Formats: sequence, C-alpha cells, structure tokens
Amino acid sequence: MKKIYILICLLGLAAPVFAQTYLSENFSSGQMPPAGWTIENQQAQWGISNSSSAGGLPPEAKFTYVNTTTTTRLISPEINLTGLTTVTFMFNYMYDWYANPAPVMRVATRHGGGAWTTAWEITPTGNMGPVTIILNISNSDVGSSTFQFCFYLNGNLYNLDYVYLDDIILFTPYPTDAALTGIKLPAYVVVGDSATLTGTVKNLGANTITSFDVSYTVDGGLPVVCSLSGLNLALGNSYDFTHVTKIHFDNPGSSLIDVKISNVNGGIDNNPANDTASTHVGAVPWLPEKKVFCEEATGTWCGWCVRGICYMNYMDETYPDTWIGVAVHNGDPMVDAPYDAEIPNIIPNFPGYPSGTIDRVGDYWDPQDFEQGYLQEIASISPGSVGIVNFTWNPATRDVSFDVQANFCIDVYNELRLCAVIVEDSVWGTTSGYNQANYYAGGSNGPMCGFESLTSTIPAAQMHYDHVARAILDTPYGTAGSIPTPALAGPFYTHTYTYNIPTNWVFEKLKFVSLLLDHTTGGILNANNIAFWVGINDDNNVNNLRIYPNPTSDFTNVVFTIDKQSMVGLKVHNLLGNTVYSTGQKSCPAGENKILLPLASLDNGLYIVEVTIGNRSFTEKVSVNK
Repeated sequence: MKKIYILICLLGLAAPVFAQTYLSENFSSGQMPPAGWTIENQQAQWGISNSSSAGGLPPEAKFTYVNTTTTTRLISPEINLTGLTTVTFMFNYMYDWYANPAPVMRVATRHGGGAWTTAWEITPTGNMGPVTIILNISNSDVGSSTFQFCFYLNGNLYNLDYVYLDDIILFTPYPTDAALTGIKLPAYVVVGDSATLTGTVKNLGANTITSFDVSYTVDGGLPVVCSLSGLNLALGNSYDFTHVTKIHFDNPGSSLIDVKISNVNGGIDNNPANDTASTHVGAVPWLPEKKVFCEEATGTWCGWCVRGICYMNYMDETYPDTWIGVAVHNGDPMVDAPYDAEIPNIIPNFPGYPSGTIDRVGDYWDPQDFEQGYLQEIASISPGSVGIVNFTWNPATRDVSFDVQANFCIDVYNELRLCAVIVEDSVWGTTSGYNQANYYAGGSNGPMCGFESLTSTIPAAQMHYDHVARAILDTPYGTAGSIPTPALAGPFYTHTYTYNIPTNWVFEKLKFVSLLLDHTTGGILNANNIAFWVGINDDNNVNNLRIYPNPTSDFTNVVFTIDKQSMVGLKVHNLLGNTVYSTGQKSCPAGENKILLPLASLDNGLYIVEVTIGNRSFTEKVSVNK
C-alpha cells in the first residue's frame, strides 16, 4: 500500500524539532483530480495510471497527449503557509517525449488566486526521468494563507506522449527522517522454500543518512536485524536494500511480514510514522495449474502490428495449453470500446502499438519478446484455480450464461476479483477497415512470418484475425465483490455472467476466458479458457466427432472421422482447466477411428474432452456419474 504522509510536529528529546507536511499527494485514492485539486483545460487528458513510470509506487497521475496547442494545469488546493518564508517541494516525474518542439513543463506558485510565478521548468528534447525533483521555494507566495502550486504543460500537446507524476509533498523537513517507501517479497512461495526481503528507503530529512537498521518479524515473532552502513543519502535520494537473512516458510498458509527501519545514523528517526511496512506471503501446499494471459494492443491501421499477429500466433501454436492471448483492437471495426479505452492504463508504461502486457505485471512487452515474458510468468505461483462452469447457450436468442469459479489452496488477504473475456478467432470482413497496413512489405524491415512477401496494404479478403477481444465482462478490472476478502482456502467462489452474442459474431469461433485478478496489485493471478463447441465441419478435416456412452461410469469411446492420416491426442480437463488425463499423441489412419477413454478414476462431475488432430483442437463434454 502506498504511504500517505500526515501532518506532524514532533518534539525531540533535547530540543524542539520544527517540521511539518503541509500537503502530500500520491494519487492512491484513484481519483482525478484528487479531492480539493482542480484541472484547468484538457481535464479529460488527466487520469490515474496503475503504473510506476514516475519512479514511485502505483498508482500515479498521468497526462495523455491530445492534438492541440494550449496550456493545461493540475492545481493544488489552497494551503495555509502563514508565517513561513521558505518551504521544500518534492515530486517524482517522467516525461515521455514524442517530437520537437515538445511542450514546456513547469511548476508554478500563486496566492489569492493571482498570477502564477514559475518555480521550475523543463523543455524536453527527449524522454526525461523517472527522477525526483527537490525545490526550495522562498518567493513572495510563501507566507500566504492561500498558497497554491500547479503543474502545467504549455505548447503543442501532441508532441508528448505522456507525463507521469507521483509522490508530491510540500513540507519543512525533519532533521532526520528515513522513510520506508516500499518492500518486495514474492506473494507466494512453495512450503519449504525461502524468500529474500528487499525494499527501498528514501531520505525525507535535512540530514544526510549514512546508516540504518532494517528488521523483519514473521507473524509477530522475534525481529531479525540487518545493519546497513557506509551510505550517503541526501534529501530526496533513495537506497535499495537487501536483507542478508532469508525468510523461510515451513508451514502452509499466509504469514504476516512486518518490516521496520530504526537506528538511523546511530540514533532516533524524528518521524517514526513512515518507518514501517507490512505484507503477506502465502506458502502454498500444492501448485494450482497456471495459465498465462497476454493482452496485445493492435489495429488494422498499424503497419507494425503484423508483428503482433506473427508472435501471437507463434505463442498460441507453441504453448497451446498454458498461453491465452487476446488482441485488443483500436480504431478498426473489431474494436471493443470499453476494453480499448483502458489499454493505455492496463499495459504498464504503454509505449503504443503494437505492445502487450503479460498477466499485467512488470513492464510492457514488445510482441517479439512475448515468449520471454511468458517464461517468467508461467514459473510464478498462483494461489488458486479459475474456470468456467454451468455454461448455457440459446441459439434462438443468442444468449449465453456461465459461471466463473475460483478456489484457493491458501487464504488470500488481497482484494481478488473474477472477470470474463469473450474472444473470437478467424474474424474477417469486406470493408476497408479490415485491410491490414503492413510496414514489413518488401522486406526492408526484415522477415516477419511471410508478411514481407505481401503488399503494404493487405486486402481484407486476405486477412483473418485471431484472438480478437469481443467483450470484457463487466469491467476490464473485474467484478467488484465477486470474491470476498479474505478469500479462504477450500470454498468455491462463483460469479454469473450473461451476454447476448451479436449476430455478426460466429459462435462456433468464440472462446470464453475466465480471469482471476488481484485488484490490490493490479496483476492477473490465473486464467483459463474454453470453447463449448465442436468444429466438426471446419475445412472438412474431421467429421462425426461423438462420445459414447455419455454419461458414463467407467469409460467412454471417442469416435471421429478424418480424411487423411494425422497425429491425434486426447486430454480430459476438469472445469477449472486442470488436465486430469492425457493419452499423448499417436498416428491415426484416414477414415473412422475409435479411442477408448478410461474415466473410472475420476470423481462424479462434468469434464471436457479435448481432441487434437494435427494442429487443430476440438472439444466435447462428458459426464461421469457412478
């Protein structure tokens, strides 16, 4: 959780310490403008981003480019500085430059609603930050009971991409004030494993910090101390520490880790209010099956986005059982407006098109690096499984209804949410909006899955788009209240979603994706997908796929007809997506084939039989009823 500074005047033991925070803002409320603040001009371009581009902790303020030349200001409330002659002003920022001449960015002050006086400014010619700025302000506005400051941008606002702001504080520093601004531990480990505590300490005091102790306790036990010395932290500087003693987790369940800094410069910290932080680490007794969810920003107008098509298909073909890719379109006929509008906030440090996020953690990824991000996330631990149950489809009304269901192997104390996404494959159209721009035409930008052999504008008739995000239910950030806090190990948590499928969507090409989101961190803990259809007539490659007996108590037969010899494999999944039986691949001749599927070891319930023929998969439901 982000730290909120409070107004404090602390008396030291030997002499009075005059220090005070007059205003602080880290945008943790998620409100823009924050309470008491105002925005002058271009209010719609100011928002909140769940990113750390400015160098602090998420969330943070974000200004997004707009095609106009003007001035916009983010203005603080009035602040009573009566009797003061100087104050310290500190903030973090990152300026994402686009082109020259870039807009000037300034900090200015005023009192009584009068004219603004510039206190700081930059005119970027490239990206700037993330960086911490420290200003000593002693102009004629200081001392007023109606003091205000603002951040403002002036010029061609199209010539920047984004500006990020965070950790704004107007204060008189304490002599000694070391602030524990963040700690890092894995959210989940396997029982018996160890974890290394790291974190960040920032100097908010006037005195240089040369040493401090950092200690941790586990569930209120004895503190484990690590002493750090030889430092040289001036006001505003930060230090990333690593505790020398790992934390060992011997028992399953969630442990509370309390972290504290003390003995700053061999003495007391004048402001102990910001010396502590806490987090939970869950030790899981078993590993729920993990699938990785990727959201890619794309559009048919984007000539570089064929790179996304190339690598999304590669990931889907290479990791079909553990990779789920969704292409969120922008500015073309396949756009889903609510999803598209949030993509610049969902993809961390959003750089533009094409780019993506993998489980909404870390930084953005270029499509050509999706595999690297996938390999990182597939190794991460999820505390629970997620899947779809109770699916119904009414072809007459085109209504679907299904439950997204999750259960957990340990108690989870963060706010968790369920979510669902509807995805369509093989989307095509006849209008110009389905034409795909292609900057790889002619090969001057290198090879790209054959796109180098196609024209610079690929006609719609030659394009079929896969992984298309058709709808996200009910918000891109999940359904509030769908999982209680804490989420306990054992029970199943379920939320029902309904949707009317538009007539221009092909139901036989739809996939339904279930997501388990950690709303506290913004990450996706797990995902699953399923298609409740069998494409028995696609390309005339497979016919008459059927399963009998169904229901069954001990075995069933999987029967299908293929028009040529192919490699065939069978898998059985439960409704949380876990694979409970697999045959492996074997060669089957052309014509009718029958494979015996033993199910006697399975519990009663509904299962999904996945038949893979060559590089194509088909599914059918089977009920086990003993």
